[in-house]
Amino acid sequence: MLKTIGELNLGFSDASNYIQRGNKQMLSSIFVKNSYLEDLLKPSVYFLLGEKGTGKTAYAAYLNNAEYKGFKSILKFITGTDYEKFYGLKKGQQIDISGYVDTWKAILLVLIAKSIDKKDIGFSIHRKNTLDELLKAIDEYYNNGFSPEIITALKITDNSERVAKLVCKYAEAGGTEGKITEFTEQRMQLNLLYIAKRFSECFNKLKLNKNIILFIDGIDIRSSRIPYNDYLECIQGLTDACWSLNTDLFANVKDSKGRIKIVLLLRPDIFNSLSIQNATNKLTDNSVFLEWRTTYLTYTTSYLYQMANKLLSYDQSEQRIANLWDTYFDWKIPSPNQTREYDTAFIEFLKISLSRPRDIHRILMLQQELMKREGLSEEHTFSYNIYKSNEFQNRYSEYFLSSLKDQLAFYYSDTEFKYLKKFFELIPGRSFTYSEYIEAFDRYIDYICDSTTDFPQFMEGPKEFLQFLYDCNMIVAIEELGENDRTFHFSYREKSSTNITPEVPIDENISYRFHYGLYKQTKKGRY
Repeated sequence: MLKTIGELNLGFSDASNYIQRGNKQMLSSIFVKNSYLEDLLKPSVYFLLGEKGTGKTAYAAYLNNAEYKGFKSILKFITGTDYEKFYGLKKGQQIDISGYVDTWKAILLVLIAKSIDKKDIGFSIHRKNTLDELLKAIDEYYNNGFSPEIITALKITDNSERVAKLVCKYAEAGGTEGKITEFTEQRMQLNLLYIAKRFSECFNKLKLNKNIILFIDGIDIRSSRIPYNDYLECIQGLTDACWSLNTDLFANVKDSKGRIKIVLLLRPDIFNSLSIQNATNKLTDNSVFLEWRTTYLTYTTSYLYQMANKLLSYDQSEQRIANLWDTYFDWKIPSPNQTREYDTAFIEFLKISLSRPRDIHRILMLQQELMKREGLSEEHTFSYNIYKSNEFQNRYSEYFLSSLKDQLAFYYSDTEFKYLKKFFELIPGRSFTYSEYIEAFDRYIDYICDSTTDFPQFMEGPKEFLQFLYDCNMIVAIEELGENDRTFHFSYREKSSTNITPEVPIDENISYRFHYGLYKQTKKGRY
């Protein structure tokens, strides 16, 4: 029996919740296995890139859930507390910029070491050089209370002298020369460098039975208490540490069946902010770039459509139905495009979204919630009237703007975001030409000057601000090609691993329109 709208279990909105709440079964059931998953397993892939809501955490969480194709995966989240710990070390002048790299190396190596089971290790003639002895040092320091989280591993900085001495003692017990001239708390960076060196020597001789991936998530969440430049230095140190461990250590281990690697989950804009050496090569050779874009004509073959169908099919007795979507959404909507007989619900959802799994999921959740409230829980089809209601449009627009605020929080304060929202009031309509934009920008400058002495960083100039609006998908550029022929340029549609920051088009035949998702919250009317 097909589930009613009220009975559908659409799950949680964030993949990390699947892990935190223990609902790993649902994550596995709705996950779309595709080429991205296979590419992630390649030895040379060290970055998983994607915009917010594109499923970076879902991929890592899925691999963390099961040993897919013999890979053991570990997912760790960086929290605001972790960053504040680093910031405190810098403010106390205990580490400099290079110290970030050494600290991260020690932390990552300890995390990986504590995540390896004895069954993961094969026979080695260097049995005394296994992790056992070094892990005894960690256990003694933590009083056998080590929990494999970043904030716990960071506590080695609280007394790096003692940790280094313990590592030295147990390294000697394991048959490794562990003496250095001196350990003192005033030389924390050298202590951490020593700890990392001893663990690196151990990993270099370790023979693994399986491949191990450590995923690091949460990099795009910046605490407002940490200045942007200090935060950036911290994650630059993390990136450099991971690259060094991946390429200088793990990739060069000989005669081991299994390999270790670290994969960072990053947004493309943050990757671009890190000033990574040979960034273009790293994007093409060492990254998986998640993008779910599709077209109105071919969406039924897309990964995004597969994901939506799997959401509806979870825990259904009718899972064998090839296309549950058309069962629940039987809408046939008049199309503004003369080449299409009608539009479908999925086309409507593509119009108001950024083609992200999280957007589609949110649309479904909102409609289910509103149908329950209207007493339509027992229906077997979603109501088009609910979708077109002011309540749905208001709620979805609120979600869209909130997602935008979360994305920009990495760079800008709440006050700067408030100033950004003012711009929407200065262009009364939904669409505008470049000349109309320039007029509005001049009025915007006057408003900012009257309001604050600290100009928001996105206000460098008119072209830079237009690029900023385009990068954030707040506007679409519409190119007129001829009679009844035009092209819509969306940043998220044109972004790729070879074009991470597509340029906003500016020309006489180009006009601009605000994204549908912003309409209600910026008083542009209904879409």
